[in-house]
Amino acid sequence: MSEVEYPYRFDKKKRKKARLYSKQKFYTGFVQGTILTLTALIILYFSGLSEIMEILAFDLLSYLPLNNYWIGGAIFVLIFTAVIYLIGLPVSYYSGFILEHRYGLSNQSKGDWVKDHVKEFIIMQLLGIPLILGIFYLGQNYTELWWLYAGIIYFVILGVLSNTSHLIFLPLFYELNEVEDEELSRRLTEIAESNGVDEVEKVMEVKAGEKTKKANAGFAGMGKTKRIFLFDTLLENFHEKEIETVVAHEMGHYVNKDIVRFILIQGLLVFPMFYLTGMIFNTFESFENFYALPLFMLIIYGLYSFVDPLILAYSRSRERKADDFALSVIDDPKAAVSAFKRLSDIDLAELNPSRAIELLFYSHPSPIRRIIKAERYEHE
Repeated sequence: MSEVEYPYRFDKKKRKKARLYSKQKFYTGFVQGTILTLTALIILYFSGLSEIMEILAFDLLSYLPLNNYWIGGAIFVLIFTAVIYLIGLPVSYYSGFILEHRYGLSNQSKGDWVKDHVKEFIIMQLLGIPLILGIFYLGQNYTELWWLYAGIIYFVILGVLSNTSHLIFLPLFYELNEVEDEELSRRLTEIAESNGVDEVEKVMEVKAGEKTKKANAGFAGMGKTKRIFLFDTLLENFHEKEIETVVAHEMGHYVNKDIVRFILIQGLLVFPMFYLTGMIFNTFESFENFYALPLFMLIIYGLYSFVDPLILAYSRSRERKADDFALSVIDDPKAAVSAFKRLSDIDLAELNPSRAIELLFYSHPSPIRRIIKAERYEHE
């Protein structure tokens, strides 16, 4: 780590590649996440294809030994989500595999890419099917208060997953080992404990280099599940001072209670979202009809689009607070500037996107804003 260039200076070739890469990633992500998804939901519902899927699901149910209404619903949800997933798969492959290899960011083989997406699909079914069936069950049996009960269940699930997902899902996609550099682990643990983060259980290395050249770090868990995660690409390509700054930023989220803040915001937001969705949905459809799921999702998507910019704005404000925490704790703005520059080049991030794009789509401040802030801290 100490042999890498420090402080880091921008690579002009990577800056040129970053402008092209970031635009293509943005457009493909917008096409997949918005245009294709909305188009598919609209066509499936208004063309009657969704109703045909429900008929098919219950026809398949007749061949099973357990002829149960809710098992038929589960089969429908499986077929429906598989169709949505397959519609977006070509763009996902282009964005997540072809572009990543074209710009030299991926080390992943096609086989491994497919394996990861199969895992993602299975996880999506394990979480999504019970959640969707639960909403329809509550909508059928608790007509007036389904939104309240559904919101409470969502709130609980969100809290549980935020505390355990790094223990359950991360090992499914990456090999995890304790960081071998005992001195680095000791320093990071000391920084944590001296700034209000007690009982960090482990400092873990995430073997991400087998899949990507991008670098990252994270801090996850509460209570005895607290762990620091470092990508091996971060350990291999970053100076130790930069690593300390990046980890301090992640610790800042914990100290500032950002995890709890976002659980509360998302949890409280879901109640009015479910209530308004129910009002609109029940005007045109009924929870008795599984085939109406695309309409339910369209309403949720439409309502969420109004509040999403506000959530992103709040997220950027919390990221700025975490940056402030890292600057005050490490007290080395040169390391912060160097880390932001190196991260931007390694990840081919756009330094200064248009203000509209940043406001509407970015959960973090643009890299150039973070760099300028650290430089001002150094001067002041």
